[in-house]
Amino acid sequence: MSQALEQFGKYILLERLAAGGMAEVYLSKSTGAVGVNKFVAIKRILPQYSDHQEFIDMFKEEAKIAVNLNHGNVVSIYDFGVEKSQFFLVMEYVEGRNLRQILNELKKSNTQFTIEQIVFMIKEVAAGLDHAHRCIDGTTGRPLNIVHRDMSPQNIMVSFEGEVKIIDFGIAKAETQMEATKAGTLKGKYGYMSPEQADGQNIDPRTDIFSMGIVLWELLANDRLFTSNSEAAILRKIRECQVPSIRKINPSIPPELERIVNKALAKDRSLRYQTAAALHRDLNRFLNTQYPEFSPHDFSVFMKNAFSQVFLEQRRKLVEFAKIQAQATEDKTIVTQNDIRVPPKNVPKAPVAADDSSEEKLDINTSTDIRVNLDSLKAPPQPLGPKTNTNITHTRTSAGSGTLTGNHGTMTRTPSGMGTRTAIKSSKPGPDYTGYAMKAVMGLVIAVGAWWSYNNFIVKKSTKNPASTVGLPPTSASATPAETAAPASVGDVQQLDQAATAQEYTVMIKSNPDKARVVINGVDTGGYTPMRKTLRANVPANIRLVREGYSDYVTTYTPTTDVGTIDGNLQRLVRVATLYIKIANGGANPELRISGVPVDIKSENDAYYIQAEVGVKIQAFNKLTGLSAEKTVMIHADQKETVELYLK
Repeated sequence: MSQALEQFGKYILLERLAAGGMAEVYLSKSTGAVGVNKFVAIKRILPQYSDHQEFIDMFKEEAKIAVNLNHGNVVSIYDFGVEKSQFFLVMEYVEGRNLRQILNELKKSNTQFTIEQIVFMIKEVAAGLDHAHRCIDGTTGRPLNIVHRDMSPQNIMVSFEGEVKIIDFGIAKAETQMEATKAGTLKGKYGYMSPEQADGQNIDPRTDIFSMGIVLWELLANDRLFTSNSEAAILRKIRECQVPSIRKINPSIPPELERIVNKALAKDRSLRYQTAAALHRDLNRFLNTQYPEFSPHDFSVFMKNAFSQVFLEQRRKLVEFAKIQAQATEDKTIVTQNDIRVPPKNVPKAPVAADDSSEEKLDINTSTDIRVNLDSLKAPPQPLGPKTNTNITHTRTSAGSGTLTGNHGTMTRTPSGMGTRTAIKSSKPGPDYTGYAMKAVMGLVIAVGAWWSYNNFIVKKSTKNPASTVGLPPTSASATPAETAAPASVGDVQQLDQAATAQEYTVMIKSNPDKARVVINGVDTGGYTPMRKTLRANVPANIRLVREGYSDYVTTYTPTTDVGTIDGNLQRLVRVATLYIKIANGGANPELRISGVPVDIKSENDAYYIQAEVGVKIQAFNKLTGLSAEKTVMIHADQKETVELYLK
């Protein structure tokens, strides 16, 4: 089967890994000589922000800083440039997950990292930070004095092989930049800032050490350190820097490790670890003395076992992606993925990569063929011409054009407005016609061929966006028994017709203020605004934006173009009630929903702010134990009420 993918310079974009407000990251493959290729991650600015100078400048600075970093605990930058008017970075691809994603997955299975695993991860991060802090500009030989400024679980990648790497120097600043010395600028995630960062003071590498101390404390306590219902409250807690004793929360933690945590979290910078190397040294000494049997291999085994299904699925994808090839045509590049078990006619079988044997070891079915019958699409008899082969393969391209390949020639179809609709290029010489007779015959052949291709192979396109289609397999309702029995080497025209109606568009969802929870068609996405989401084209979607202390923003949005925007203006509640929630018999990691939307569980002394004088449903449950409780409350404006939920 052939699958249309995007060729981006010398790279093939295989799968989108992540998307933020103004950039997106793709798993990609470089196309080298003699079939040599490498998997990389490409981060590029979205087209609509390509002229956003401030973001472009920040993107360039990330490249300038990261290109100087060369350490095993820092994700490497291989390339930086502009392609199709989009700035991009080519980065090392880490086959794994970030630490926040890992913690969320472990919480679902009620699993936790051990003390030695936690110390190992933070020790590795400290080594990468030390390298960044001491990095030297390769062009001048002077120290860059880099400060990451956003050290948080989201920016720590852990591979399935147990490697730990720092990512995203997007807001890191070198000392030579003016903004690095400008006080009063807040950048980074609020819950992981240092006291001096929360105060808007000048910062130095010791602020990264404090942030890593927060991550270390949270991993050991299995809880958040600085959290509240508002950003201002979080910053106030950080400035006060009241850190609970980690041994009171987890008595199994040795006193020596508590001393390391407290020193990393010292409010006074002069009492804190002065370098990341000093933190690394103490963590390494503690690990070697307290857990001498620990091995990084043990950590790798733990990761593979904890994410066994994800790991196997990722390996299966990489095996398939390794078979994708780029084929150059006269004015475009067509990227195809062929099923190696039933090779298309007249197409040489692609060489099998050395690691293809891993597919059998994983025992995963990689079948992707779709079989259809194209008997009804055979061409009408062509008069006065030589006998031709009607077995034709149709390969889609990303712009709606296509290539029809038969035994006797190639027909290339270009999208509307790009030139001649059809052209026939013969690869075999025909009979020796001369004079007007030959011109008449060839004219008739061209006319018949044009009529035939127009009526049978022009792919349906959306009237709203004729250049955008998504190749999806046909639904079961459109596939007949005869279709499923045909050979896989012919083109699936019906599949492309279905793609025009099963198309998806990307939508940017924003709110004012931001950080509103996004609920689509009654399903909580788990994300907050601003966020990018893929929705079915021309299908109405119910969008609900929820933020504590504000009225819900509800709208119905029908995507009709790609990269549409939903901008919800949240109204602050005029009549507010204060709610305190106590959960009894909640067990480990209970969950809480208010009006059907998941919320973070606060301490019993922290309040939730809800709309007054309306019924609000409060639900608590534990997926592991199966226990739950719910209660609907209605509180008058400016009143306070405590709700106790006993799970049973």
